[in-house]
Amino acid sequence: MTINELQDHLIKEIENLTRDMYITDSQGELTGLTGYAQSADNLALSGKEAADTQAGMDQQEEKYLPYFVVRVDKVEYRKKEAENANQAHIFVEVSICDSDAESKGFYTLAAVLEKVIGRFQTDTLLGPFWCERGMAAIFHKENEFSFCRGELEMFWNLPDIGIGDVS
Repeated sequence: MTINELQDHLIKEIENLTRDMYITDSQGELTGLTGYAQSADNLALSGKEAADTQAGMDQQEEKYLPYFVVRVDKVEYRKKEAENANQAHIFVEVSICDSDAESKGFYTLAAVLEKVIGRFQTDTLLGPFWCERGMAAIFHKENEFSFCRGELEMFWNLPDIGIGDVS
């Protein structure tokens, strides 16, 4: 199992966990929370690609979309402090649209982080990976216009990497 597989598992799980939540884009339209591995594509986040493909039409007001990124900070193999386990330090960075006072972006952000925390405090397993119950939710003070940002710090245990025949 690779770190890429852990990122893929986390993206699918978080998208599924947040599927029924009330999350809006910067224009107040209901939308889903889309996940990315390691970094996000700026065109996809702004909805600009969709607006640019409408040839012959006036340029629409730019639309910002909520998203999250599963970012691997560090992977340690045979970590002594973790009883020689393989362990990944992961940040789940979440950006929620907050352009409308009614949407209360901070409350939505906190609800998303708490939903993910609750899931992995209750059941630490995700496929072949397992999460430590100690996590940290970090809320950013400086938010860009139309986004409320935060992140979840997590430690994930990884199974040993299998080495097959290399001949």
